[in-house]
Amino acid sequence: MKTKLLIATTVFCFITCSKDKYTTRPQLKLDGVNGSIFPKGSVLSFTLTATDKEGDLKDTLWIQRISLVCPDLRNDSGIHYELPDYPKKNGLQTKFLVRYNYGNSIPPNIDGCVSKDDSAYFRFWIKDDQNNVSDTVQSPLLILLNN
Repeated sequence: MKTKLLIATTVFCFITCSKDKYTTRPQLKLDGVNGSIFPKGSVLSFTLTATDKEGDLKDTLWIQRISLVCPDLRNDSGIHYELPDYPKKNGLQTKFLVRYNYGNSIPPNIDGCVSKDDSAYFRFWIKDDQNNVSDTVQSPLLILLNN
């Protein structure tokens, strides 16, 4: 059974002064992860920054979990989440905070392997209203302990 990934997204929008560095195709950057080894009951937090020249990042954030250990989790396809509706402004820079409760039933949650530790990484990409898709960014390898 595939693990369902849920998302809690906190979006902070602000306009920067230098708009010429933004492109029509959204740009996504992984700013950080709150750790590398996670025991059950911990929270995984990913911070991402997206930019877009036209400011139409109102479509979709995609997340894919790739497990290196558990065959039932190994082929997770990308899960999409609609982005909140916020004012469209040229030269948009947006921050996303994506959090998961590991080994906990409280959403948004993810499970690990049933009887062993897991090694996994996460991929993220974003699509805007004009169907422009960013490059895919990838987290470092994360260890999900089964204790």
